[in-house]
Amino acid sequence: MDHEDEEIEIPNYFICPISLDIMKDPVIAVSGITYDRESIDKWLEKVSSCPVTKQPLPSDSDLTPNHTLRRLIQHWCVENATLGVVRIPTPRIPPGKPNVVEEIKNLKKFGDEALAREDTLRKLEVLAMEGETNMRLMHEGGVHRSLILFVVKCTRKEEEEAQRRIKVQLDESLRLLHMIGVPLNDARTILMENDRILEALSLVLSQQNFINKAYIIVLLRNLTENTSSHIVERLNPEILKGIIGFLEEVVSSFNRTSPNVSHTAQSSNPRMKNKVHSKLDYSLVIKQAVTAALMILLETSSWSRNKHILIDLGAVSQLIELEISSTCEKRATELVLGVLSRLCCCTNGRAEILAHGGGLAIVTKRLLGVSIAADDRALSILSTVSKLSPEKAVVEEMVCVGTVEKLCTVLRVDCGLSLKEKAKEILSDHFDELKKFPCIDVRLLTKFLSSSHEDLLAEFYSKLNV
Repeated sequence: MDHEDEEIEIPNYFICPISLDIMKDPVIAVSGITYDRESIDKWLEKVSSCPVTKQPLPSDSDLTPNHTLRRLIQHWCVENATLGVVRIPTPRIPPGKPNVVEEIKNLKKFGDEALAREDTLRKLEVLAMEGETNMRLMHEGGVHRSLILFVVKCTRKEEEEAQRRIKVQLDESLRLLHMIGVPLNDARTILMENDRILEALSLVLSQQNFINKAYIIVLLRNLTENTSSHIVERLNPEILKGIIGFLEEVVSSFNRTSPNVSHTAQSSNPRMKNKVHSKLDYSLVIKQAVTAALMILLETSSWSRNKHILIDLGAVSQLIELEISSTCEKRATELVLGVLSRLCCCTNGRAEILAHGGGLAIVTKRLLGVSIAADDRALSILSTVSKLSPEKAVVEEMVCVGTVEKLCTVLRVDCGLSLKEKAKEILSDHFDELKKFPCIDVRLLTKFLSSSHEDLLAEFYSKLNV
């Protein structure tokens, strides 16, 4: 309505019971009530009952277009056009359930042959973009399983020539698989049912396509999140190498003059240029992949074998570079510090943190700046490194990068008691070495170590009040 000077009486039956707006695409639910299609679709994604009658209404139940009511609404809009009423356009017919079922039938009938046809993948992608209902139908029809098996076939070494011919279909399959995801109940068993899947994912990670690597890492996280711990523990080192390589590429994209992750995704796949294949935000895909990669590294680093593999693959350096280059997003920072806290349990891991010019510096910077979880992990790293590394080298680094000053701040401010105890322990253990540095105020440091936490906190608040 553009006209505000005169009230316009709108017939009640033009109004959607959910949105309370004039219906643009009125449809009749099986309960007999008419709703606007967009409103009832969103409702049924969360609640499986009719908003008015409360009777059961499955999310895949038929919605019949109410053409008569739509024409009445359009006619009324035209009659009131002089009063500022804008005509509602005739809605396009959505692909809907019949089309999804038909494509799933074709997929089951023709298998890989259907997926090898680009139009099949395009149709499925368009259907997936229509909403949760279509994606759920795809899950029920096993589309995600067909796509995973197709990816496996595309990466078989004995079919290298065929792999070149169907590279485009591989890209399309991975994007569609990312869109629809893998349902939780299937994710728990897929890897155990086919031991070639991990090998196929590893091969894609070793290829050049940056966005495909992102899809694979998110998929791998979905497949391993609730699966047997044995699978996570024994992940192929080549997969871990691929994940670390992906993080290295992300860091490189951050460090460019004009860092643009979506540009990186497009440059790795020229077919994306001037073609909008889907509604995927590639920057969001990369962000999801970074989080998934860090979660995989955190889980795998629980085992000693994997700790050493990750350290040998350069994980410590890449994680530090990632944290230095990033914008300090809470979840990513917590995960990075979590992995580093586990890797620094190894002698080589501690040595890598000290050898990197920004190792202790970035850990110190994140302390008291992100979250309680990040604080705990940062202090765990500082405690382990300072306790089990050569004292002279570690204390010198701590003084240079401001770690000592930050630990004193931990003792003064209002934070957890366990954090204060760790900070005091680190400073106490190296007190004799710290006294040798002219920049250290020994009198003040002695006061911090000898005073109770309550006294230091009271002094801190008294200065704030002043």
